Amino acid sequence: MIPYKQAYKMLEKYLSRHPLQHGELGSSMNTAVVVVIPAYKEEDYLAATLNSLKNCEQPKGNIRLVIVLNSSIDDENQEVEIRQKELAQKAAADTPSWLSVDILEAWRLPKKHFGAGLARRIGMDAAADLFYRENNPDGIIVALDADTTVERTYFKAIEEWFSVPGRSGANIFFEHPIEGEEYPAAIYEAIIKYELHLRYMKLAHSYAGFLYPFHSMGSAMAMRAVSYARAGGVPRKQAGEDFYFLQKLIPLGGFGELNNCTVFPSPRLSDRVIFGTGAAITAHIGGSDLAGLTYNIQAFEDLKQFFEVKGELFEVAVDAYESWTYKLSGSMRSFLLNSGFFDELEVIKRDCATRAGFDKRFFELFNAFKVVKYLNYSHGYFYERTPVFDMAIELSDRLGITDEDLLSEKELLLSYRKYERENPLFVN
Repeated sequence: MIPYKQAYKMLEKYLSRHPLQHGELGSSMNTAVVVVIPAYKEEDYLAATLNSLKNCEQPKGNIRLVIVLNSSIDDENQEVEIRQKELAQKAAADTPSWLSVDILEAWRLPKKHFGAGLARRIGMDAAADLFYRENNPDGIIVALDADTTVERTYFKAIEEWFSVPGRSGANIFFEHPIEGEEYPAAIYEAIIKYELHLRYMKLAHSYAGFLYPFHSMGSAMAMRAVSYARAGGVPRKQAGEDFYFLQKLIPLGGFGELNNCTVFPSPRLSDRVIFGTGAAITAHIGGSDLAGLTYNIQAFEDLKQFFEVKGELFEVAVDAYESWTYKLSGSMRSFLLNSGFFDELEVIKRDCATRAGFDKRFFELFNAFKVVKYLNYSHGYFYERTPVFDMAIELSDRLGITDEDLLSEKELLLSYRKYERENPLFVN
């Protein structure tokens, strides 16, 4: 746990570098949790999301919901803004006494940065500023999406999880709806495959020995205000802001999985970004050749082999790197030699006096982004993407996830969910 004065200074330093540009939240004191919800043209979803929050069981502390209404400079019609504001105000009415709603207006944002990342940052920076003014650097900031409902224990579970001083942040357990009448059957089929892919990827990272095998789900992450500041805030990316932010937050330590409550993201179609849930569902419905496919497990086996011997690199001289790589698979060897990895490795090694220090810093270099680069490289030259059901079955056997005969993606997904919930991760 960071001492109060030090945490307060960290928060102060971050806010001095990133002044608010879209207004601050009114001080109310005793705010325990701030939930930030970006909302852009969410007429069909926001009311249900807010209703699920208002119907939660009352926690010990006070809750602030921050709805970030936003539009692009390309949205020339002011009716878009008026309609969003009216909707948000209506949906925010009739809240319980322990929950209040703030609406931040961020209209006509620059096209270069417009997207969920910038809207999320606007709201989370405002939340960090509120906790700074209320002298509470350990206050909790939660990210949620406008199309995501929550379990009734949501606030109590978050409060309980962060009651442990050493905890700095968390992924909240998520489940997409996979059956019902709200969506066509094809949507449920698509989201089952996509969520199975997400869970396969996380557990495959863990199986390979990657140090930080966590989900990147913008609608299911929480952190203390000081931790948000230490990680540099959410980047202003049009997509993938959660991935890049968590890549900085998780290695700071104290990050884990809050698995005793659930959020329920929507499986809806979306063409706003080129990857993520909406894009994956749209690709599946559109008949994309990549729909239902994932990375071959052999690429993770190659990665596992490399991680098992990575410590040896501390003693390997520059002119011996290439010969050392012959103990690795062809895909791993090729990637390391052609990606500039060893030049980057030398920088890390110069700052490490001991093997223990090197082992700790290695995953600063071979981080989650580097793993993605390797996976894309290996599947561009060595492997083909493979049906997610086949790969998830292979990994299930290796991890002993189940001893049952699973005959469908849905059965396998339910098995993966159970395994993840019962085996939470935590980074010291």
